[in-house]
Amino acid sequence: MNHYLNAVNFPSVTEEEKQALIRLLDAILTNDFKGEMLDMLASYQKVLVDNQRREEWNGAYEKLMTLFKCGKSMPVDGPMIGISLFIRDSDYFKEVAKKHGYNRSMLAHIKWMAALWNAAYAYRGFWVGKTFEPLRREVFAVKCGNNPEMMARYHPASTRIGRNFFREPYQASFLQRLGLPVLTQFWALQERPLDANALGFDSQLLATNLAKEKAIPYVKTGGIFLALPGKSVAGEMNGKEVYQLNYRWHELHPVFPMTCLIEELVQVDEGIYLGQLVMATHHYSLGTLRLHLSGRPSQEWEVGEAYTGNMQIDYGYQNIGFFLMIAPALAKQAFTQEIFADLQL
Repeated sequence: MNHYLNAVNFPSVTEEEKQALIRLLDAILTNDFKGEMLDMLASYQKVLVDNQRREEWNGAYEKLMTLFKCGKSMPVDGPMIGISLFIRDSDYFKEVAKKHGYNRSMLAHIKWMAALWNAAYAYRGFWVGKTFEPLRREVFAVKCGNNPEMMARYHPASTRIGRNFFREPYQASFLQRLGLPVLTQFWALQERPLDANALGFDSQLLATNLAKEKAIPYVKTGGIFLALPGKSVAGEMNGKEVYQLNYRWHELHPVFPMTCLIEELVQVDEGIYLGQLVMATHHYSLGTLRLHLSGRPSQEWEVGEAYTGNMQIDYGYQNIGFFLMIAPALAKQAFTQEIFADLQL
């Protein structure tokens, strides 16, 4: 019996909405679930990474949305294997489309971003996971600009600073080979830490976590975020409880598109978390320009609007895709069975 998926995990506004969600979840567990959660999720990925099956994308996407709504908010700790499921376009004309009775604009329906991502990175991708590491309260305060709401939510047991894992894809295409060097340059990626005394990390590197990382074949790390329990920023989530990963804080030194990015996680099975990518479409920064002059203090210019965490601002958050986080204990199942396209070695 699954102890994580339940329609009560979603704050439905009406009883009708709740019953509809119950029916959708029951249909997934009855028709698609064959005893292994990873196998079911992999079957959705096979649809979503295939540009020849575009007519099936909406159905698979809606199933992932149902699973996310019904998933349980749980803190994450230590390293996790990462799997991309689907990337889609932000819809900058969504509000205009709503006025005409559509959920998304015609431009977003073209799905060019998803098709391009699939063509370039759906197989043997270079992103392979994240780690969630403890950090001291004073470090957290600096990273979030001492934001009062964030400081009130800080707790050493559930607040983490995180970073992403990247590898060199095996038998990579030309475009795939470009990916890691470009990210290393623009996202200031660091070498994989090999012991707890490695320099240049704001987190507390723990030997136990580094030992678990051995199951994940990454070489570079970066893309820093703050993680803690909170309410979803996506409007359609009705304030659902999630474990939230925020890349947007200025002192994390994000570069576009991380200046717009928040990720949210829920647990859907033992050791398995479903994540949604949420992108701001209003009030965001394109990054910070820094000028270093000899003998003078460095100067900075924000290109766009710096993120402040002000909950009164409408950032226009939209879901732009889904991903998985899998505990290293399930590495053999995830990697050796090759059930996921982007984990092929």
